[in-house]
Amino acid sequence: MSLAVENRSELERRLTLTIGAHEVEAQVDERLGRLSPRTRIKGFRPGKAPLSVIRQHYGPDVRQEVLRDLIEKRYWDSVAEQSLRPASAPSFEMQPAEPGQPLTVTAVFEVYPDFQVKGYERIPLRRPKVDITEDDLALVVEKLKLQRSHWHPVERAARSGDRLLLDYEASLADGRAFKGGVGRDVYVELGSGREIPGFEAALEGSVKDEERELDLTFPADHLQRELAGQRAHFKVRIREVGELHLPEVDDEFCRSFGTQGPEEWFEEVRESMRRELAEAIRLRLKRAVDDHLLAENPVGLPRSLVEGEIRQLHRTTLQQLGLEAREEIPDSMRARYEPAARRRVALSLIYRELVRQLELTPDQARMESLLATAVAESDKPDQLSSELRSDPRVRQDLERLALGEQLTDWLIEHGATEEVPETFASVLNLDPVRRTESSA
Repeated sequence: MSLAVENRSELERRLTLTIGAHEVEAQVDERLGRLSPRTRIKGFRPGKAPLSVIRQHYGPDVRQEVLRDLIEKRYWDSVAEQSLRPASAPSFEMQPAEPGQPLTVTAVFEVYPDFQVKGYERIPLRRPKVDITEDDLALVVEKLKLQRSHWHPVERAARSGDRLLLDYEASLADGRAFKGGVGRDVYVELGSGREIPGFEAALEGSVKDEERELDLTFPADHLQRELAGQRAHFKVRIREVGELHLPEVDDEFCRSFGTQGPEEWFEEVRESMRRELAEAIRLRLKRAVDDHLLAENPVGLPRSLVEGEIRQLHRTTLQQLGLEAREEIPDSMRARYEPAARRRVALSLIYRELVRQLELTPDQARMESLLATAVAESDKPDQLSSELRSDPRVRQDLERLALGEQLTDWLIEHGATEEVPETFASVLNLDPVRRTESSA
């Protein structure tokens, strides 16, 4: 066998393999010989058919198996021999060959970039210094009360913060109907920004049993491509105006959170705030670390890895919106996913290389903690934990996650850190609660 490697671009390689015809034929004969005792061919006793007859019946299929196995083995042997690190599955192309002539196969694939991570020691970091105040506690309490809130029908004009129960019918400007153009018993919260631009604002001031007609335009990046940028006419009937009511912090309310009364509940809330603050600060520092590493280490990105991240982001988005999965990704959505996908791939490559440079190994205690968190919500956590431990893929994922956390801790610990005063709300990006509700 001979081989040649061509650098088609910074990260794309073309590997040309030549496999001798005698090697192919020898393996075909060997496999047909092993197959002979098990064959049943009409006109012959089981296992007694001549090799020439067996070749006529099974030769083409066996040859394809031999070629597939030989090509795959030669590919991986050649990759190891050339010290290549494939980042994508190869695309194989087999050149036509005359009988008895060598077989030429080309494999095109991407490789991981070869680089050393720079600038990872003494990364400049600004750590928020936060004192949790009573105002912070009050804000969090209001948000928790919202989780147990309910809606009461009111006989007044709707305003921002209200929830409308409505029916609607819609058509495009040319009169065509479209999927999702009819809705019954639909709830819309005014001021939430969940509907298409202009829809919520146009219904402020409406009252029960009122009908309104709206002419609106779907955004250019709408997930339903056939609606993107389209003008549509809506006929809306208001069936109910609902006002938000918040509960009091009493024993019944506290029991709904698993605590016995207000005193225990408030202490649980404070402890939760401390945990969330610590995690938010760590995420803030990690973001700063990531930004610094990206700036210091511009690295070539295998397009196949970026494409994989784009497709994963698209699947996640569709799942979150309850939409059907689609293979084709609109150009507008692809452009939106691209920066995040490139960032993920670049950081993955940098972290992977830095783990190697620092010779980090997975911490078993951390892996156990990650596994315990993963099974915590299960009805049978011990059984699930045992099943996951026996799965090599799960172990690989746990090792990867543990190493990522260990590396982040190392980088933060070795950073050049400056403490900066900041508020609890700003660190956790908490917005003030919209107060249009009444207590009940």
